[in-house]
Amino acid sequence: MNHLPYACQTIAQDDIDAVTAVLRSDWITQGPTVQAFEEALCQYTGARYCTVVSNGTAALYLACRALGIERQSVGVTSPLSFAASANCIALCGGTPRFVDIDADTLCLDPQNLKRYCDKNGAPDVVIPVDFAGVPADLETIYAMSRDYGFKVIEDAAHSIGSAYNSGDRSVRCGSCEHSHAAIFSFHPVKNITSAEGGAVLTNDKEIHHRIRKLANHGIERDSTHFSSSTTYSGWYYELQDISFNFRLSDIHAALGLSQLGRIEDFRRKRRQIDRLYNELLSPLQVSGLLTLPPNPKDADICRHLYVIQLTDNTHISRQELYHALKAAGIGTQVHYWPIHLQPIYTARYGHAPGDFPNAEQVARRCLSIPFFPSMTEEDAGYVANTLTDILMA
Repeated sequence: MNHLPYACQTIAQDDIDAVTAVLRSDWITQGPTVQAFEEALCQYTGARYCTVVSNGTAALYLACRALGIERQSVGVTSPLSFAASANCIALCGGTPRFVDIDADTLCLDPQNLKRYCDKNGAPDVVIPVDFAGVPADLETIYAMSRDYGFKVIEDAAHSIGSAYNSGDRSVRCGSCEHSHAAIFSFHPVKNITSAEGGAVLTNDKEIHHRIRKLANHGIERDSTHFSSSTTYSGWYYELQDISFNFRLSDIHAALGLSQLGRIEDFRRKRRQIDRLYNELLSPLQVSGLLTLPPNPKDADICRHLYVIQLTDNTHISRQELYHALKAAGIGTQVHYWPIHLQPIYTARYGHAPGDFPNAEQVARRCLSIPFFPSMTEEDAGYVANTLTDILMA
């Protein structure tokens, strides 16, 4: 590549063949490939039920609606995330609130969540975000949900392929062992892609049924769930709720299913680049110029983004570094400017700078450097060496 983006899809001939096979089949949407993708995601994660949908934002919205989030509901999530993690609460009519992150993991801090609940009362839902592939402390948060009575949706948009320890067992992100529902995103920069797409997983049959209905306009086709006892012929359906069309096509599902079949190879390649970056950039961390991404010992991370943080010792601003790297053909991105400081959140919910200091400090300092499976060791070396030359100048 003449230009290294911060992330991009990794497409192989098998992916192209899988999509082509669907295009030549009788089904290009809502056919057997969609079902196969859902079953494969259940098998991979260990979750009982899965609904694949049009994107990760749709998955979050559907999970919130299926768990009863509506007007007067309150939902809590991390301020250091993409806007969809909070928007899904507002789109259901609820009020999004935030709890500051743990500065070591960059995920929602359970102790801050406890303080929030004790001060404000329990929210209706908590949406912990697995940041850049690092799992949130789901086990602790799920235990709290039993005490305080809230529901838990794991925002695993970044973390398919990651796992965390629970006692002496390894639990895969998205398994719903410590959540009422979980979501994935399959955007091109994610760990696997279906071009656009997402999934909602759960171990609760009734939640799954509501998700399926809401993903298809609110339509009920199962006669056992009709509002009357009359059994109608196969053409009949009931509109039992008002929703949108969030269905995923077989074309997208074919790509996602093919990519899921290569996830172990993606994990291996991501770990290879991760280890190389850690080795090459550790002198900058020792020198106090950078903070490298978290690497907790109680998790098996499939890193999604490689997020460095500048320190107070760095002689160059992030904006200057961004442009210097861009001039060298290296693309970077900021993940993320805090949701609570976005204009609509300050105007509608009254948030202001200083509300969540840990998230705000990370947001001022962070920069995601190129990180994706098709990178070569030479690519990673070029990025690390260029970054070192700039910061040590």
